[in-house]
Amino acid sequence: MAGPNDPPANAMKIDPAALQSFAKTLRDESDAIGKLDSGLADAAGALPGTGWDAACTGAKDSVENALKRIGSRVTHIADTVEQAGKVIIDTDQQLRDDLNKIGIRA
Repeated sequence: MAGPNDPPANAMKIDPAALQSFAKTLRDESDAIGKLDSGLADAAGALPGTGWDAACTGAKDSVENALKRIGSRVTHIADTVEQAGKVIIDTDQQLRDDLNKIGIRA
């Protein structure tokens, strides 16, 4: 049974440092995705005299654009996670300050 100062059993427990770490990991992954090379430029000359060169050249642009979009979306997720962590910290501090104003120590 929980004591009077214990949070309810169904309380949400959030670790802001873990959110920040997760956001950094996502940013690192996004950077890695942005640096990926499709390899299609190197493959373009593999079959001279065929349409392979044109296919690789066309696919290269599509793949590189897709990688940029994926990286951008992962960065957006990282930004959202980081912002959520900041909001939680700010909200927690504001609640603590408000409780202190009315004489309740949090």
